[in-house]
Amino acid sequence: MQVELLLAGGLVLAPMGFAALIMAGANRGIRGFLVLAATALTMAAGVALAYRGPTTIQLPPLFGTLAQGIEPLIILIVIALGFLTRSRMVRLMGAAQLALAIAGTAAAQGGEPHPLTLTVDWLSIVMVLVVSVIGGLIAVYAIGYMNNHERHAPKTAASTNRFFFFIVAFLGLMNGLVLVDDLKWLSIFWEGTTLCSFFLIGHDGTDEARVCARRALLINTFGGLAMSLAGSVAYAWGGTESIAHMMAGGAVLPLALLSLATMTKSAQLPFQSWLLGAMVAPTPVSALLHSSTMVKAGSYLILRLAPALGASPLAPVVAVAGAFTFVATSALAIGQSNGKKVLAYSTIANLGLIATCAALHSPLAYAAALTLLVFHAISKALLFLCVGTIEQTIGSRHIEDMSGILYKMPVTTIIAIVGMASMIVPPFGMLIGKWMAIESSVHTPLVMLLLIAGSALTIFIWAKWLGRITTASYHPVYQAEKVSPWMMSVLGLLGLGVLTASVAALPIYRAVVVPFSVSAFGRVSGGAAVPLLDAAETFMAWPMLVLLGAVILAGLTAAFFVRSNHVRLPFLCGENVEDGELSYRFRGPMDGLDTAMLTSYYPPIFAERRITLWANPIAILVILTLFGVIVP
Repeated sequence: MQVELLLAGGLVLAPMGFAALIMAGANRGIRGFLVLAATALTMAAGVALAYRGPTTIQLPPLFGTLAQGIEPLIILIVIALGFLTRSRMVRLMGAAQLALAIAGTAAAQGGEPHPLTLTVDWLSIVMVLVVSVIGGLIAVYAIGYMNNHERHAPKTAASTNRFFFFIVAFLGLMNGLVLVDDLKWLSIFWEGTTLCSFFLIGHDGTDEARVCARRALLINTFGGLAMSLAGSVAYAWGGTESIAHMMAGGAVLPLALLSLATMTKSAQLPFQSWLLGAMVAPTPVSALLHSSTMVKAGSYLILRLAPALGASPLAPVVAVAGAFTFVATSALAIGQSNGKKVLAYSTIANLGLIATCAALHSPLAYAAALTLLVFHAISKALLFLCVGTIEQTIGSRHIEDMSGILYKMPVTTIIAIVGMASMIVPPFGMLIGKWMAIESSVHTPLVMLLLIAGSALTIFIWAKWLGRITTASYHPVYQAEKVSPWMMSVLGLLGLGVLTASVAALPIYRAVVVPFSVSAFGRVSGGAAVPLLDAAETFMAWPMLVLLGAVILAGLTAAFFVRSNHVRLPFLCGENVEDGELSYRFRGPMDGLDTAMLTSYYPPIFAERRITLWANPIAILVILTLFGVIVP
């Protein structure tokens, strides 16, 4: 038990300590060393905790007393930021949270102090590994990225030391969030991640960055208020803020409030605007928020609540809300040309899919959610970092500007192709997770139709982008691009991680996903879902790996055996013009010289303004229904 306690302390407190050292004024060299040390220690502690397996850690009642002092302090910081950003709503919601915290402290006076429980089960272990390993790699990538960013950052940008302070502290806060079994401490870590995201989104200090940071603070403070209300109601009904006790008691109102909090954190419709605004921040922030931290806090909590949520009248509403978000934001992604915005909408869509699976209340659906959570974290972190690398090289993040990038940046492009392929084709885990999600929704026709439609739209998204970056004229020699070793090493590791995870999808599924899904619901629950849970292994057949190998072999053949005499120019709209090398120039009308161009298709029906005009009101009605079903 002492070893597990030490590891948990290393996961939460060590990043905080290193963050403080970075903020103390370290120069660039020392700062890089401290970031490496912090991430290495956090990764090692996470892997060691996973190796030791599930357990429960009891901390003394002193931690309950600490929470009563720390929670009001964090809320006061939120209120101060409400004054700084001139947001009346932030101030009002912060004041309401503060009143609830003070009332809770007063109610606890004279009572028996409760020890703090740290729950180390497979869900928290998976989350710790996602946060520590993937989040740690993003922090390492940021060393090289910020060295470049400093040279071009606006004069209003905050110091790089402050940037890394919040990046590293984020890891500790997220690890604490996924380990505690207490709504008060959960609220503390929850608000801590909100503060980190506010400062990171507003790092560059531009007018746009300040507006986006303010919006993120506003929406996530609303979610924090919902969580504080849930804690107060749970304490009033059960005399404790233990998450496990609340779930066992079957209280519906706290579940509804916590479900609302997860929707804000994971940017579900209609709360998506804060996560879209986060794109103005440096790319490591986008990768961190979208893959391993912040939004994954919402996914974690909805999965933690899944057994109780699925047995409540809230389940159908949460399932429909998540499925609607999945299909609507997948449609929104189709109409975007900004690469980071495509990734943002795709992230929101997959978070909606995870929420749907959590509410479907079956072992198969829970297995789908766990599979999606893990594989999405790896692939989306890789894709965000690839876009950041491309942006720093070509000066644009727009998909249309990525034509010919296979020649300009061959290594980064190949890694990006692996990441994109992992979102839609076998044997990568995302396709497996979506298949299980659709299978588990067969008894809920509306949800099933929404999931099928959303899955079809995601294929359109990634196929279009893949076509753009793989379109290039013939070149006899490709030279690797010059990219910071920090950045390229992380891209390589994450790319290798995506490939390794695809090969190991079946062992991971057998060793982690199935046992935990069964323990969460029992083998007798879900009826036909349990045989399907076992049969899902057949979906990951080795012939799919053979197919992937054939694709790789074809690519290698094209790269090493195709010669210039094998290449033929396409037929254009006139006579081809030879200008010393293969080109797409031709003689057009009036004998003028034109150049053939390829552009992606952006259907007007998928225009962002047109979809959000009706999608957000529908999402609001669904959320109101969430509380309507509580009333008898």
